[in-house]
Amino acid sequence: MSATAEDGPGPLFLLDGMSLAFRAYFALPPDLATSEGVVTNALHGFASMLLSIVRDHQPGALAVAFDLPGGTFRDDLVEEYKGGRAETPDDLLPQFDMIKQLVEVLAIPIVSKPRFEADDVLATLATSARDVGRSSVVVTGDRDCFQLVEDPYIRVLYNRRGVSDYTLYDEAGIIERTGLEPARYPMLAALRGDPSDNLPGVPGVGEKTAAKLLHTYGDLPGIFANLEALTPKLRENMSANEERALKNFEVMTLVRDVPLAVDPQDLELGGWDRAEAQALFERYELNSIWRRTVALLDAGAFGSGTGGASTPPLATSNEPLESSMTGSLEISVLDEVGSIPVAESAATGRHTVALSAAGDLLATAAAGSSAVAIVPVESPSSREVLCSVEPMQALDSKRVLRAAITAGNESPAIPSGDAGVAGYLLDAASGDYGLRALMATYLPSVAVNEESATEGQLALDQTADRHALASEVVAVDQLLLAMEPRLEDEGLGALYRDIELPLVRVLARMEDRGIAVDVEVLRSITEDLTQRVGALEASIQELAGHPFKVNSTPQLRQVLFEELGLPPGRKTKTGFSTDASTLEGLLGQHPIIEALLRYRELEKLRSTYGDTLLAEVQPDGRIHATFRQTVARTGRLSSEQPNLHNIPVRSEEGRRFREAFVPTPGWGLLVADYDQVELRIIAHLSGDEGLLAAFASGEDIHRSIAAGVFGVEPASVSHEQRERAKMVSYGLAYGMEAFGLARRLGGDIGEAKEIMDRYFAAFPAVKGYMDATVAEARAQGFTRTELGRIRPLPELISGPRAAQAAAERQAMNAGIQGLAADIFKVALVRLDRRLETEDLKARIVLQVHDEVLVEAPPDERERAEAATIEELTQAAALRVPLKVSLGWGSSWATAKG
Repeated sequence: MSATAEDGPGPLFLLDGMSLAFRAYFALPPDLATSEGVVTNALHGFASMLLSIVRDHQPGALAVAFDLPGGTFRDDLVEEYKGGRAETPDDLLPQFDMIKQLVEVLAIPIVSKPRFEADDVLATLATSARDVGRSSVVVTGDRDCFQLVEDPYIRVLYNRRGVSDYTLYDEAGIIERTGLEPARYPMLAALRGDPSDNLPGVPGVGEKTAAKLLHTYGDLPGIFANLEALTPKLRENMSANEERALKNFEVMTLVRDVPLAVDPQDLELGGWDRAEAQALFERYELNSIWRRTVALLDAGAFGSGTGGASTPPLATSNEPLESSMTGSLEISVLDEVGSIPVAESAATGRHTVALSAAGDLLATAAAGSSAVAIVPVESPSSREVLCSVEPMQALDSKRVLRAAITAGNESPAIPSGDAGVAGYLLDAASGDYGLRALMATYLPSVAVNEESATEGQLALDQTADRHALASEVVAVDQLLLAMEPRLEDEGLGALYRDIELPLVRVLARMEDRGIAVDVEVLRSITEDLTQRVGALEASIQELAGHPFKVNSTPQLRQVLFEELGLPPGRKTKTGFSTDASTLEGLLGQHPIIEALLRYRELEKLRSTYGDTLLAEVQPDGRIHATFRQTVARTGRLSSEQPNLHNIPVRSEEGRRFREAFVPTPGWGLLVADYDQVELRIIAHLSGDEGLLAAFASGEDIHRSIAAGVFGVEPASVSHEQRERAKMVSYGLAYGMEAFGLARRLGGDIGEAKEIMDRYFAAFPAVKGYMDATVAEARAQGFTRTELGRIRPLPELISGPRAAQAAAERQAMNAGIQGLAADIFKVALVRLDRRLETEDLKARIVLQVHDEVLVEAPPDERERAEAATIEELTQAAALRVPLKVSLGWGSSWATAKG
C-alpha cells in the first residue's frame, strides 16, 4: 500500500537504519561480496529497500536514524537491558559504515543522538511533523514503534521479514494486529515482555491475555488495583511481577521530545552529486543497484542534484555470469552451484521459487534480490531448498509445494505469496493468471520480449531456459509487491492470507496423497458398460435395417430423417440436428430413439469415466487429480486430470463408479457432505423470518417450505408440492427464473411463474435480498461475499440486454455460491490443520463440491469423525447452523449409503 500525504510535498519517511540493516544482512546470502572479498549483502539489501521505498511511496522528505556507540538512558534503568544478545557478526559491523556512506552520498540526512536510541529519534521527528500537520511514515522492523501510530499523521511501515515483506499500519491495522489502540501498545508489551531486549514479561501472560486485561481494566494501574478479580494463578504471577511490568513500561515507552538539531522541514530530499554517488556504487560493485538508482535520480525521486549524465558501470570480475535488466527488474543468473546461497538464510525472509515447465530445474532468490540461483530439481541443493526455504512465494505455489513434498518435506509451510491466486482474487473474470497476463496488468511498464532475455528484456516463455526461469523469479517478486497492497485496498487481504494461501497447502497435500482405486472393480464396471454399449449398438443397427456408424452424425441423420422419415427438428450449418434435445422430442415415434438415448448415456459413461479413470490410476494404485482454485468465478474449486467432480450421481450406472474409490487397505473411508448449504445461506443472507423458522422447526425443511408456499399444513404437503418447492429453493441459488423452472417442471411458464410468486409471497425477504443484490451489483459492477470475495459483472452495466439478463442471474447467485465456496474452503483448511495438530494419520483424500472424503485407520475413526463434524459445522457462524451428513464405508459408494 503506497503511503499518501496531504496536498503538497510527499510524506516524511523515517527509516530505522539499524533495524533495516540487520534485516537485510540476514535476508541475503553472505557470498554477496566484491571481487576483493568484501561482504556487501547488508549493503545490497538496505540499498534495495531504500530504492523500493522511494520508488513505491515517493517521499517528499527522508531521514535515517542510527544508534550511536555507548549506552543509553535505558541501560541506567535496567542493568540487564539487551543483555544476552548475540554478538553482531564480524562481516556486518563494517557494513554499517558502508550503509551510512550510501545514505550520505544520496544526500539523505542521518539523525542520531547520544544516550538515545534510533527509535526515540524517529518518535521525536514523527511527533514534530505531526505538530505542524505533516504526515510521516516510520519504516522499521521494531514493534515498539507501533505506539507511534496516530491517524491521520503517523503510520508505520513494518518490515516483517526479508527485504521486501512490509505491512503499512494505521490505527485500525494496529488494533487488528494487537487488539489495542497504539497508545496502549507499550502497556501490552510491558506485560508480554520482549526477549530480544532481555525484558521478560509476566509469566503466563501473552499478547492476547495482556490485551484482554487492558480492555477490562484500562491500564496497568487499573489491572494491579483489581488483582483479586483474576484467577489464582494469574493473580499470583501479576502480583509477583508488578515492579517488572511497570519498569518494562517505562523502558518501552519511546521518548518523543529528544533534543535534536534538525526539524522535519530540514529533511527534504536533494543536493546529491551524481559523480560521487556513482563512484561509491562502483567502489562496492553495486552495478545492478546503480542502474535502478540512476533511473530514480533522473526521475527526480531523490530531489535535485548536481553532476552530468552517467552510464552504468562495466561488469566487474564478481558480476554473475549472465545479467539483464528490464524496466525496474534486473536479473542475475548465478552459476549452478553445489549449494543454493539463499538456503542459508531460509528462516529469515521470504523467498521466491519457480520450477521450469518441464519440472527439471528449480530457481530461487531471496525476495528483493536479483541474484537467482538455478539447479537441477534432482540435486541435493534443490532438495535442501524445497525442504527448508520457508516462507516461500511463487507464481504457482501449489506446484512448488508438490515438488517439496516429493523431495521429502511432508508438511511444507503455507506459502507467503502466490501471484496466480492474487490475480484471481483481484479479477475472477480474467481466467488468465499466467506470468505474461499478470505482468501486462500489474507491471505494464516492463518490456516483454517474446523470444529471449538476451537483449535486455524480460523473457516470459516459461521454458527451461535459465534466463526465462530467472526472469520468472524476479518478476513474481515484483508482481507480489504490486499486487498484495491492492488486495488490501480491495478488502481481499484476509481472504488471501487466511483462506486461499492456506488452502494451497491443503490442495497440494491432497493431490500428493490421491485416492485409492480398486482397479478390478473399475475394470469390471467398464467392461460391463462396453458389453452393454455393444449390445445397444447392434440393436440400433437392427432397428435401422442395416449396419452404420452410430456415432457418425451424417450417417445417423440419414437413417433418422431420410430412411425412417422421422420429422427433423432444428437445422444446423451442416444439416438437421441429432442432439439430445432433438432425440427427446422424437420419443415415442420410433423404438430407435429410446435405444439411441440409452446408447449415448452408457457410451458417455464408458468413455468419459471408465476408460479415462483407468488410464489415470498411477503405479501406487491411486488417482492423483489436480485441484484448481483459480477457475470458477464464484470461488468454487474445480478438478482436472481427471475431473473427479463430475462423477455422475443421477443414474444407477453412474453411481457405480463410486464403488471403485476405496480407502488405503485396512482403513475406512469417511464421507461428509453439507446439508442444504445453499438454502441455509439464503436464509442467513436474506434473514427471512419464515425461512429461518422453517429451519428452526427441525422438520423436513423442504416440506416446511412447501407448506408455506402452498398454504397447507406440513402434514398435508404432497410429494409433488414438496419436490416443486425444493426445485425452487435450489434454483434460487443459481439465479433460476420462471423459464428455467418451467423446463425443469416440464410445464408452462405461467405455472412456473405462479409457483415462484407463491414462494416469494411466503418468503418475501428472499425476494428483497435478490433484488437488492442485483441493484448493488449494477451500481458497482461486481458482487462481494460476506468474506470479501469479489465477482466482477461488467456486463450488468454495459452489456447487451441478453448479457445483462444473464449477469442479473449471476448476481443473484454470486453471494450464495460464493459464500458456500468460502465456507467449504475454510472447512478444508480447518480440517486439514486439525488432523495434523492432533497428529492423526487420517487425511483428506478428496473433495467434491460440498463433500469431503477422509480416510483413517480403525483406531482413529472416532477422533477423525469428531474432527470432521466440528470443523465443517464451525467453519462459519450463520443464522442457521451448518449441518453435515456423514457415513463410513469400504468405498465411496458404501459410505454414501
